[in-house]
Amino acid sequence: MPKVSICIPAYRDRDGLERLLNSIVAQSFTDYEVIVSDDVTDNNSSSLEDIAGKYKGALGDRLIYKKHTSTGRPGDNWNSSIENAKGQYIKMMLHDDWFTDKDSLSEYVSLIEESDAPLAFSGTWEVSADWRYARHITDEDVLLIKKDIRNLYTKSVIGAPSATIYRNNGRLYDPKLKWLIDMEFYIRQIRAGGGSFVYTNKPLMSIGRSDSQMTSYCLSHPNLVRKEYFYVYKKLGLKSEKEYADYLKGQLKKPH
Repeated sequence: MPKVSICIPAYRDRDGLERLLNSIVAQSFTDYEVIVSDDVTDNNSSSLEDIAGKYKGALGDRLIYKKHTSTGRPGDNWNSSIENAKGQYIKMMLHDDWFTDKDSLSEYVSLIEESDAPLAFSGTWEVSADWRYARHITDEDVLLIKKDIRNLYTKSVIGAPSATIYRNNGRLYDPKLKWLIDMEFYIRQIRAGGGSFVYTNKPLMSIGRSDSQMTSYCLSHPNLVRKEYFYVYKKLGLKSEKEYADYLKGQLKKPH
């Protein structure tokens, strides 16, 4: 059984997947499996199977490629990548992100193994074709979510899924969500594990930024964002807390 399952829900981005797999092969920590779930649509005849196949020599049986028939819901492919993961820990990796350096995975494993926390996260480099900057949680925001992890609802400060590593307990993402899919999962994962988390400000991950991402899609569909805030508000039982009710009202009024 591998220590870590590196789970990659991929879609069309050939260059991004190759960059990510290169960063995985370069890791000093090698007790892992890599699961690539390729979200394939009927009109997307160009799958990523050939890209994954190029790494069979370096990764051998540690590399698992699977095709996932697209449902139009990214969360279904995310779950496809993790549902058969055998690792003690899951390292979710979106296809446009990559490990910053060769010791990144080793540092993630050390971070979560030195605690009982259900989830750990790191700082990141946010990278586009024109710029790069370091991002990490502030001390103020650490206190905010230590007080109550549900405060992520009002301020999603953990970051992208690729910035996290978490204990493999069979928990899946909610495929009904797109904009809030990571935040809602973090709350459930951390609450189920007693409310604790660990982190480092070091940018162990590099996060690719482009106009083609799901983030851009969601921001251009404001009704989707509003519906998701209302859905998560009900699902997580936040009605009894005035601050969450007030925040929801604000989100419903925003043009996004």
